[in-house]
Amino acid sequence: MQRLIVTADDCGMSEGINQATYDLHKRGYISAASVMTNFPGYRHALERFSNCPELDIGAHLTLTDGYPVDQRGPRHAHLLKDDHRFRDKFSLYLRGLFFGKDTIRWIRNELDAQLRRLVDAGVHPQHISTHHHFHSLPILREIVQELAAVYQVNWVRGHSFRATISPHAFMPRKQAQSQRYAFFMPDYMTGIQGWVSRSPAEFVDHVAALPGTVEIVAHPGLAKDPDFPTSLSYGPAPRYAETKYLIEALDLLQKQGITT
Repeated sequence: MQRLIVTADDCGMSEGINQATYDLHKRGYISAASVMTNFPGYRHALERFSNCPELDIGAHLTLTDGYPVDQRGPRHAHLLKDDHRFRDKFSLYLRGLFFGKDTIRWIRNELDAQLRRLVDAGVHPQHISTHHHFHSLPILREIVQELAAVYQVNWVRGHSFRATISPHAFMPRKQAQSQRYAFFMPDYMTGIQGWVSRSPAEFVDHVAALPGTVEIVAHPGLAKDPDFPTSLSYGPAPRYAETKYLIEALDLLQKQGITT
């Protein structure tokens, strides 16, 4: 039997994203919220979600947007800009194959600090996802999965691009499960962002054909979000478009008997 997990990414990035996620959850469209604790809005997110007992709250770990939580030690120039903000995803992927031991140690401490903020707020993280899917890099995946075991999360977003369903996906393959850790990974993952130029009916046809657990990833947003960080390129307008698309697509899936 197919199971859906519908995840709102980037919670904590702005209060508008938090509110859009909350509204969608209350309407039955969102089942999981991935929170970025390195943005000030994470406190608002956790407060907003505190009366949502059925919402699966987890950590959306990042090494590519915002500022690090851990400000101790020397600045790692290949990870951080002069103002101590994270460098972009292109820089991380380019350099990620050549990180030294000191850098790996700093990354682990930083990701642990991001998770620790949830625990310190009284929230046990139910899942882990990564911003810009950085755990597709083997060395970073090892850190993420180790931390997932330490924090005893229920599931971790799949890392295999072969298990990612896009309009152009060719012969998708289920995500292989970890033989080392107890958490599970959804069999397939698909992001609304890659589908908004296609019809919701086409999206639904692809999702409905998949066996097992499918994670649908969305970036919810409000039409107007004055709190949204101006330094980020993927702004409120496309996030609001994703929100409307998600609602239409999930309504179609529900008519086929496929729900979260």
